[in-house]
Amino acid sequence: MIGRDLEREFDATVSNVLSVHLDRLRALEVVPATIARINLSYPALGIASGAIDRHGVFVPGDGSAHIVQPLVENGCLIDLIAWRPAAPTRWGLRTGLGWLLNADTVFTTRWDGEMLDLHATPLDWLRADAQGAVVVDWDAPDLDSLRSFERIRCGNDMLGRTVRRALDRPRRIPRIETMEVRHAA
Repeated sequence: MIGRDLEREFDATVSNVLSVHLDRLRALEVVPATIARINLSYPALGIASGAIDRHGVFVPGDGSAHIVQPLVENGCLIDLIAWRPAAPTRWGLRTGLGWLLNADTVFTTRWDGEMLDLHATPLDWLRADAQGAVVVDWDAPDLDSLRSFERIRCGNDMLGRTVRRALDRPRRIPRIETMEVRHAA
């Protein structure tokens, strides 16, 4: 489910946003101007009922209301992240293709590669005026691209340890074969 289907699904979540949802975010110390300012080619967030399954997939339908945010790479909507304000450390992805919330901004607007602010949760990111990013999939192959930053400033010690462990993992090296042609004498 990529492309137009995912965009239609996200559009439906955006139409579900009511003032009560924005009031709830304001009570959680998210500044309304942050929501209004975020524009990643898609609205900042939507609301959808559903549940997160045991594999970390958000399944729309019966269940609690979740905040749904777009995960955009190279200007394309590739995934949605869904989380509940009551449990912001637990989220689900819709397609499993996304790995970083705010990827387009942190990778396309930086020119010096000096520093990246990482936040532990999407709620922390919103509280920080949507600056920096949130790793939403610690097993993603693209995680290695964080190495391109000179410094990574983490929102807390636990996140710092998680980043260090993730970047200290050995890199996978493919099996390398040569296709040397041997000529018979």
